[in-house]
Amino acid sequence: MLLSSGTDEKRSGPVVCCPVCLHPGRDERRCRACGFPLFGEPVLGAATEEDHRSAAAELAAAARAWDLDAARRALSGPAERAEIAGLLRPAPPGVPHPSDDPAPVAPPAPGPAAEPHALAELLHGLTTGEVPEVLFVEFGTQRAAVVRAYADAAGLPHARPHAETPWTELVPGLARAEAPRRFQLAGGIGTVEPVDRPDFDRAVRDWLYAVVPGACGGTGSSATALVLLRGGTGWTLLDRAAAVLRDSCAVRTESTPDPAPGPGTVSATTDRVRRLLRGAPLREPHTLLLARAGAGPGDHLPVELTHHVLFEAGLRLAPGETRTTSVTVHGGLPTPPPGGGAAAPSGTLTVVLPLLAGHHRPADHRPPLLGLPRAELPVLGSAHLTFVLHGPGEIEVRTDGGHLLTEAPDGAGPDLRAVLARMPRHLRRPGTVELICAVEMSGTDPAEIAERVAFTDDLIRAAERHGGAGGGLRAAVIGYYDHAPRNEHQPDRKVIRSVGPGTPGRALRHLRELTAEVRTRRSLTSSLEDALKEAARMTAGERDGSADQVLLVIGGRPPAPYAQEGLVPGCPRAVDWREQLRTLRHRGVRVGVRAEPFTVPVAPGTPGGDRLGRYLSRAWRELAGPDRLLLRPGTDSAERAALALTAGRSHDTDGTPLAFTAPPFPLRPSDPPRS
Repeated sequence: MLLSSGTDEKRSGPVVCCPVCLHPGRDERRCRACGFPLFGEPVLGAATEEDHRSAAAELAAAARAWDLDAARRALSGPAERAEIAGLLRPAPPGVPHPSDDPAPVAPPAPGPAAEPHALAELLHGLTTGEVPEVLFVEFGTQRAAVVRAYADAAGLPHARPHAETPWTELVPGLARAEAPRRFQLAGGIGTVEPVDRPDFDRAVRDWLYAVVPGACGGTGSSATALVLLRGGTGWTLLDRAAAVLRDSCAVRTESTPDPAPGPGTVSATTDRVRRLLRGAPLREPHTLLLARAGAGPGDHLPVELTHHVLFEAGLRLAPGETRTTSVTVHGGLPTPPPGGGAAAPSGTLTVVLPLLAGHHRPADHRPPLLGLPRAELPVLGSAHLTFVLHGPGEIEVRTDGGHLLTEAPDGAGPDLRAVLARMPRHLRRPGTVELICAVEMSGTDPAEIAERVAFTDDLIRAAERHGGAGGGLRAAVIGYYDHAPRNEHQPDRKVIRSVGPGTPGRALRHLRELTAEVRTRRSLTSSLEDALKEAARMTAGERDGSADQVLLVIGGRPPAPYAQEGLVPGCPRAVDWREQLRTLRHRGVRVGVRAEPFTVPVAPGTPGGDRLGRYLSRAWRELAGPDRLLLRPGTDSAERAALALTAGRSHDTDGTPLAFTAPPFPLRPSDPPRS
């Protein structure tokens, strides 16, 4: 008979502790944990020396096999192999060393099966308020931890740390070093100080009574639900701790076992609980808050809030599952600057995308806000966004290109009430846009002229697609050329060919009919001042008060001055381009420039060269002026230019911080259909 004496505080009498695994038992022929025989068959006479040697060899072999099994579970990497191998009890001759026998052993039989339906019902009760809180208990390789789960007013589950205690504080008999402690928790006995199993059970029970009294020890509120987070099976002391929990506390259900036990730190346990909470059902639908412009015949359209349901209430995700939905949102006009005044038109604007659990109501002091990701939308354009649900309240937003949308840096973004406070009550419907394109048709290379024509063609087509920002588009084209000397021996040369504002198709036909003029020697200036004079003539008549007129200069050389300035020859017709520019701006015409790089064609130190350079650069800046419509060839596309030119001037009531569920400016009943 092989036994170790002890006592049991619940039952009197001798307790048999297995010499192989230290599992306590009573009057059992074999150990319930490792199967080692505790009592032999009765024999006549005294045991012989051979009987003692045989029993000792059998015990040593079983002890070695038990420790080896625990060592395989506890080994976390090759660097620990020597350390853990040194903890094993010695083997009799013929028993292999751990490094000689790396084959894994069969895991022990698992404990009680998990109840996925019970956990699903518990999470449902948590989100509906039937279960006030759920405490998740995990016994890891470093610590024992408890995490508290609760639901907020919108039924969204949250996880917060509740308690954690290192094993070295909970059970002083456990080794402080990482590898030996894991070896002990996995059941190894070895050469370290043995851990008394009843003392271990008592320490775990006392800890549970202290940290979760509402569900353990028969005290507190029975409304507290307890869930055991199971780790890998076969870890003897961790399995004992789980058995103590089941025996001493009202455990509602258990999670599915992980392949191996985690560290048990409260942060790791909290992450595991959050993954489980992703399987809770959505009590409220998850919605996207958008703006919507109402219909009407007038120039001011009402702005309303609307909810787009992304994920319906009652939706429940399986472990590791996600759900995806896509939404097309639309941009409005740029928001005016905080200091007031008109916002400069641009290609994009920043909006926020409020994600809600349920629906926003004006009386809500704390709306059920899930997040405020930001997006860059084209002015009066659209974007396709994808929303990925990972769990209740967890939504990831991506663009068509896969770019993840985030909130303001460091969480410093505005709250929902601040966003809604900036919402205008009305939008001003844009008027018709008259786009006049002045294109330089002279150059030293046919390719540079062809590029200007192609850009202008794309620009007018893009502006037509945008419908003049919602109010319609009329287009005009002015082709201008090089100056020619004017004297008594040469007749006047036509340096301007134009067609006035009309349908985009008519302007495009005229653009294709313009003649390119290639000259081997370029002058320093072009006849742009004559084109400005023609634009002033086009804008001189009566116009609709809501119409917006824009002139875009597309060329490589500035206009000639009224009279010669140093090396810069004056206009043969004595047209003052600055006077024409003042006339256009006085009439409210916005002027933009798409200027190509132009180097001063004189050597450094040439008399008058500096004055020439200053004139050439100053002329382009003066043309762009306060409208700041300066486009860069090769950088600003025709699409972007069309958005900037047709957006019109922004007013205080135009900008909105939200995206629109549909184009913000619906057609009037009398408006022509958009191309």
